[in-house]
Amino acid sequence: MKKLLSSLMVVFISISSYASHIMGGMVTVAQTSYDSTSVGVYLLTDPQGINSPNTINVEKWEMNSQGWYVQNGHITLDKTTTISHQGKNVVTYVSDYLDLDSNYYRFIYKSCCWGMVSNSSNSMSSDFIISADYWHIPNNSLPYGENPLIVNLQKDTLNTMKPIWGNYNCFLSQLDSDSVNVTQTDLFSGYANGVFVPQVFTQLNMSVSNDSISWTPTMLGNFATGFEITEYRNNQLIGTQRIQWTFTVLNTTLDIEEFEQSSYYYVYDIYGNLFYEGDKIPYIDMEGLYVIHNGNQTEKVYVIK
Repeated sequence: MKKLLSSLMVVFISISSYASHIMGGMVTVAQTSYDSTSVGVYLLTDPQGINSPNTINVEKWEMNSQGWYVQNGHITLDKTTTISHQGKNVVTYVSDYLDLDSNYYRFIYKSCCWGMVSNSSNSMSSDFIISADYWHIPNNSLPYGENPLIVNLQKDTLNTMKPIWGNYNCFLSQLDSDSVNVTQTDLFSGYANGVFVPQVFTQLNMSVSNDSISWTPTMLGNFATGFEITEYRNNQLIGTQRIQWTFTVLNTTLDIEEFEQSSYYYVYDIYGNLFYEGDKIPYIDMEGLYVIHNGNQTEKVYVIK
């Protein structure tokens, strides 16, 4: 085990102030009046991780006169709800109202780091990044998640999510009558020089349209991909949302509970010393960088008091 941990230490990068085993998420922007606009984030998290914080920060970027996005601050979002979804948690965060100028904005949420993803070779050293580009014009609210995307999929079976769009019993909704389009996109690793940098990963062979998302997985495990929503008004782009999502492929989804087993954890400190072993991770007694192994996967976390 210590040999494995030594190899993992090589890929460690700067860690943010908390980790919450994030598996997916989406950023949206809602406008109630021209001078009252709010940013929302929802995150799919593994409940085995550290409890999600009460507040998160989102980077605020604004387009300059040369057409480049320049960061001009952060926005604090407060946790509003937590719901259970297919053995995971969906946590919603909302900002206070913002008084934005008439301009193009980019809101980016970052967290370190992804856990182990079967179709990526550098997920554990990659930031989790979701974002929304937003043109602040009258009556422009970006699409939002009516219901979270499905997490648990069945191996060797065509799994289909539909309808994608609608007003109820759907996955995505919008408040405006603008034109929207959903496509599959990259799994991101970082953001630099105005570019969302992709991970080194194998894209999932999905069928993605405004009607449905379908995939027939052939292997068990966690697999991640990205989705992009573009919104147009009068043939002009007024919004882009970059979603990241993890799917868990099981032998069957008929009775997921029968496949849930209690885990036995080995927790190591940064030097490779065994800190704890047992069935419940003692986060309350931890502080700093740790590596956690449960027999199926290994991941790193950073705990603060």
